[in-house]
Amino acid sequence: MYPTLFTTPGVKAFAEKIDRERQAQLAKFGDQHHPDGTGSVHQQNAAGLARMECDDAFASGYGTWCHVLFEEVREALAESDPAKLRAELVQVAAVCAAWIHDIDSRPAVARQIRGTETAPAVTEEPETAGNRQCGHDDYHDAHEWADRPHIWCPGHSLTEEPTR
Repeated sequence: MYPTLFTTPGVKAFAEKIDRERQAQLAKFGDQHHPDGTGSVHQQNAAGLARMECDDAFASGYGTWCHVLFEEVREALAESDPAKLRAELVQVAAVCAAWIHDIDSRPAVARQIRGTETAPAVTEEPETAGNRQCGHDDYHDAHEWADRPHIWCPGHSLTEEPTR
């Protein structure tokens, strides 16, 4: 297709899959042009909160890829300057590439997806001891920090109390 330009493990395959997805998007929607819609005060405040939440999660020993990506997306949405927005979006893409590489490096996942173009079907795993719904909503996964007060999770804000 083209010479190997990538040296980071997993990035070449990631870029090729992105290229295929972009081709599908172009075929379906054509070349699109929309306003950025970024840089509002609300988005800037949300970026600050996302940074704090990510830092707190990793400082407390339960940081996840979700925390990292959420922070990067919020930082991108906070930018109104096109050059800075572009740089932030590159960081979002790099986190996505790293997360996908991590998923693909997991032995069970690697065996399931080896030689295929699509990810395996998601199967429900039984809730394990230590991981349970936090009671903030019914839409996100159980997690081990459900009992820790004032710890952020995808289902609530830092100031919201659980609805158990």
